[in-house]
Amino acid sequence: MILSRRGSRAPKDVIAHLPKSDNVMAAAELADGSWALVTAGVLVLADTSGVRGRHPWHEVQHGRWDGDVRQFTVTWVDGARRPLVLTTLTDEVEPFTSALRERVQSSVVHTESRDMPGGATAQVLIRRGEDGELLSQLTVTGPIRGDDEERRLVDELEQHARSAVGLDT
Repeated sequence: MILSRRGSRAPKDVIAHLPKSDNVMAAAELADGSWALVTAGVLVLADTSGVRGRHPWHEVQHGRWDGDVRQFTVTWVDGARRPLVLTTLTDEVEPFTSALRERVQSSVVHTESRDMPGGATAQVLIRRGEDGELLSQLTVTGPIRGDDEERRLVDELEQHARSAVGLDT
């Protein structure tokens, strides 16, 4: 077993499937025998046969731990994408959950939001992708009208957020 920086253990035969650049910061063993691994750039799902999934932090909206059922649910910026539900072997997952929260938050460089006339709230997040480049993400909560005025306000919000960090508008 390899001891990661945060004290979580991940087996060598699982770690061996990761690129050398994926420094494991924390790990959680899952109920099915696989592992969820927090690295600087991605959330990795792996087992002894290989990597089953790589999820860059800029794709993650947030994570939620439910200790009653030992499940960590990851929701995505893309609201159409089904949440990822990870059932852990034990409820001792604090290093994993803290590292995951830290990595998601560290991917956010800048954020701006605006209330829309129809009652929705638009938010632009400038995030750092896996490759280190900045990108903008737009999310809207609440009822949207989809009219020209709303589109114009959303475009202005995104342009303002992008220019605040030096991105092309």
